Amino acid sequence: MAMSTIEKLYQHYRTSIFRYLYRMGGDYHLADELTQETFCRAFVSLKGFRGESALSTWLFRIAYYVYTGYLRGHPGKGSLPLNQDLPDMNRADDPARHLEDAEKWRLVRLALEQLPVDYRTVIILRELEGLTFEEIGAILGKSPATARVTLFRAKQKFNQLYKQLEGDDLD
Repeated sequence: MAMSTIEKLYQHYRTSIFRYLYRMGGDYHLADELTQETFCRAFVSLKGFRGESALSTWLFRIAYYVYTGYLRGHPGKGSLPLNQDLPDMNRADDPARHLEDAEKWRLVRLALEQLPVDYRTVIILRELEGLTFEEIGAILGKSPATARVTLFRAKQKFNQLYKQLEGDDLD
């Protein structure tokens, strides 16, 4: 039995969309739920897809709106759980290094959590998902140049927050 178009889309893009949503919110179950919602909305809107962007860009744009819609309906739920994605602490080769890596990761998560959603989105999409500025601009409804500037500002803000958190930990 042949797969439908939406099944093919789901199989091909599910992992990327889930990964983006998980990195945005840090909650596995929420990311799974929002991934399902993203594909439900895509299915409903598929006939209206005009092909002005890549399917992946279109799906990321839907995922972005699903996530921001979730945040509007659940104020205060944008925080990232800090116990997720920590380095493996059970490795015997260098426990002190693993503790140091875990602390750095905690600070990264705290700094990401404090970024505005658009800043967090551009960092995740560019640095972790490898999307182009054209794709990121299309997802955010901005020009590629604006996406580039937003990434620059996001990195500046991230570095400022990270250094501040690092300094707070030394006190």
